[in-house]
Amino acid sequence: MTARDPRAALMSEDRGPDSLEAHLRKLLDDLGLWAFHPRNSKGSQKGWPDWVIIGPRKIIFRELKSEHGTVTAEQRDVGERLQRAGQSWKVWRPSDLLSGQIARELTEIAAVQERLFT
Repeated sequence: MTARDPRAALMSEDRGPDSLEAHLRKLLDDLGLWAFHPRNSKGSQKGWPDWVIIGPRKIIFRELKSEHGTVTAEQRDVGERLQRAGQSWKVWRPSDLLSGQIARELTEIAAVQERLFT
């Protein structure tokens, strides 16, 4: 599936049982990953990523956007700062979910294969 998949444009970022956030929460639970998502961003500086996801040996920072949602200047600035510090920062959109990209990234940091064979 590609970004042109009509389902991607219809999927909400964070509202409802079929939202990008709902699917992400299910994947996190299925893979046993710990994640932090502030319900209210008033306690943090503008631009902090929506999600901090911790795997056994890696932490990733992700911003969720609708298919055509805009990354703010503050979000881009924080993302660039995290990347300069050697961290993994990206924006995830519904097309990333539908293509399997989000599941692949989460599976990688969950070290699923390692747990199966140790």
